[in-house]
Order: sequence, then C-alpha cells, then structure tokens
Amino acid sequence: MKILVVDINGRLYGFELKKTNRIVTDIKYTRIPFVPDIFLGVTILMGEVVTLVSLNRILKIEDFEGKEDMFLLMKGRESSWGFPICNIYDIVEINDDEVEKLDDPYIRGDFKINEKVVLLVDTDKIEDHLYESVSALQE
Repeated sequence: MKILVVDINGRLYGFELKKTNRIVTDIKYTRIPFVPDIFLGVTILMGEVVTLVSLNRILKIEDFEGKEDMFLLMKGRESSWGFPICNIYDIVEINDDEVEKLDDPYIRGDFKINEKVVLLVDTDKIEDHLYESVSALQE
C-alpha cells in the first residue's frame, strides 16, 4: 500500500494515499460554537463543505504549534475532512507485514523509513469518532 507520510509537530504520521484527497494551504475557516474541541471549524473548498479537525486532540498528543497554513484533506464517506500538518515528508510503499501493531484505537501500527518511526493512522476509526461526536451533540 502507498502511504503519504507527513510531519505533525516533529513526529511522522502515515496515511493511506488512496484515502487522501489533497493538501491545501492558507484555508480560512469558520469556527463552530458548542461543538467538542476536536472540531476546528468548517470551510468551503471548490463548492464542498469540509470539516476541519484537530488530529492532535483526537490522538491525545501535544497540540499543534505554529500556523495552521497547511491542511491534509481526507476522502470521507460522505464528505471531505481535514487537519493541519507541518510538512509533507514522503510517499512510500509498504507491505502490511511491515506494520507492527500498536495498542491504540486510532493507530494501526508503526513502521520505519530511513530509521525513523512512522505511526500509521487508522482514518476509518478517526472518521467513526467524528461521526460519534456529532451524533452525541444531536441527542
């Protein structure tokens, strides 16, 4: 499988390339009141409403530092969603057997490229979490 590797606060995270939509810069977005803090806001790109989230808060890692000027957009089941990243690191091809499983609900496992550890994010579980968070608001 092909993996897009990005840098978020100095750590490398991998995303299945087929689930990514595009990388955009300088997004202006509108914050939404009364939603969990994992939601940054929404924007409209090329006629599509895109939900922007804090992957850092979902993964319970140090909050994003710096300017939110680059976002990785993912192909969602119903619409695109995205989150800020620091940099694009690489696109690599790995086999499933190269991924060492981890005990984390949102991380499928880790693998190494150039002696650096990459955490492979389970975007399906992240998206499930987003839908659950919205559903809880509606109740």
